[in-house]
Amino acid sequence: MLDILIIILVVFIILTFFYKQSICEFRLNQIEWHQKENIQELLHEKIPLVVRTIPSAAFWTHADVALRSCFSSISIFKEMNISEWLATNETICPWKHSQAELIASISGIAIWAAKWINPLIIHPLLKFWIFPKYYCWAGNIGLRKTYATFTCIFPVDGEIMVTIMPEIVESSLPTDWAGCFPSQLTIKDTPFIADIKYIDIILRPGNCLFLPPHWFVAWTNASENDSKVPMKVPMKVPMVCQISYYSPISYLAFISSKNT
Repeated sequence: MLDILIIILVVFIILTFFYKQSICEFRLNQIEWHQKENIQELLHEKIPLVVRTIPSAAFWTHADVALRSCFSSISIFKEMNISEWLATNETICPWKHSQAELIASISGIAIWAAKWINPLIIHPLLKFWIFPKYYCWAGNIGLRKTYATFTCIFPVDGEIMVTIMPEIVESSLPTDWAGCFPSQLTIKDTPFIADIKYIDIILRPGNCLFLPPHWFVAWTNASENDSKVPMKVPMKVPMVCQISYYSPISYLAFISSKNT
């Protein structure tokens, strides 16, 4: 029995070591959906990957939320449901992963992902090891860290500007970096502002971004930075989905973090 426990411990340590490995390069790959057979190979390079022209998603749009009464049963605050919050002028998403997962459970994303995305990411022999978690967000999301083996982010309604940074920049960030927006940071927030380098990516419906673990990510409504949009025109918040492909080790790291 002791021998088995030692073997399990050694395997766990080895897997944890490989999980903690990351590549801190400011580069990304990009492919079209018809090249999807190359996704696995590119993901294992451990750098961000943009996949264009993915199958369309008709769930978790503003129209979908307005039409389906099931969304009205989920309260964001004690006296406000999703539809009511979307009607406000708020721009920053107020809910956390637990609520985002609850919203995703009725959205239809699991059915869509099982048909199109999951078979490309989860090898049949690894179904016992890699498992997906689904989340639905609305509005801007401040800085957070990725923990999943692969994190897939895609807007279904509205364009978003996604800001990504490798793990190497963490030492230059403010102590309380969680929830901040990198483009808004100044020398008042951190004396190492000049060392904070990041990549901005415009994601439109039909495109998705895969991130490896240990990267930093935030996103905002791309229309906020569009000078062609009149300021008096009310902007709908972007509706964004996330699929996190966890292993037991990466999920343990996630639930132990402050990002939940």
